[in-house]
Amino acid sequence: MSVQAFYDELAPLYHLVYENWEASVARQGKALASLIGEHWGAGARTVLDAAVGIGTQALGLLALGFRVTGSDLSHAAVNRARREAAARQLPLSCVVADFRALPLRTAGVDVVIVCDNSLPHLETPGDIETALGECFRCARPGGGCLVSMRDYGPPPPSGTVEVRPYGERAWAGRRYHLRQVWSWRGPRYDYSFEITPVDGVDDFATILKSSYLAIPVAQVAELMSAVGFQSVRRVDDRFFQPVLVGTRPVV
Repeated sequence: MSVQAFYDELAPLYHLVYENWEASVARQGKALASLIGEHWGAGARTVLDAAVGIGTQALGLLALGFRVTGSDLSHAAVNRARREAAARQLPLSCVVADFRALPLRTAGVDVVIVCDNSLPHLETPGDIETALGECFRCARPGGGCLVSMRDYGPPPPSGTVEVRPYGERAWAGRRYHLRQVWSWRGPRYDYSFEITPVDGVDDFATILKSSYLAIPVAQVAELMSAVGFQSVRRVDDRFFQPVLVGTRPVV
């Protein structure tokens, strides 16, 4: 299953990843607004969310008065983000695009964000460097990029299988059990996301499959520096994942 197909199929159910998606939208928006203001100043108000998904980060920023453009590989996710924004009367402009080739003008926004472990979906560090180069191009001089990702350690032996339960979720009068299954093969792992109804005998589990590259945070920081970002640093305990920030220098 391609990454696009994975998120196309997950889009209607993506909110179940969170125990309370609405609360997560507000919480993440506040955390990102604080980080943006701290690193690029109160005047940094235009944001490109280069992995917008269904809008988890973008909606929170929009509610705080930021001007956000969203981009994502998944048509279904982008369509849902648009609907969620419209339901809240928030102005979200979106495009469908691979973040290795963003159809946006150079130096067009203050800050580019790429959140929730989106970059490690790419196949190689070279692909991630290409995507970060596009983030650099889109950020104005003096603006920058904010990345959030899982804090990967050394990968376990190939063939290792890890089961990571999410617990139960309630939605639309139904209950679901969610879990991830990671199957390791070198530095990558195949990822199965399973959503199983627990209150009906005739329903089948939704099982979606993708893969990730378990690239260390420090290596992504090096790639940010390689494409031109300066003052790249890791920020912990401010978001639900480790954050990297870097600034495009003023020439």
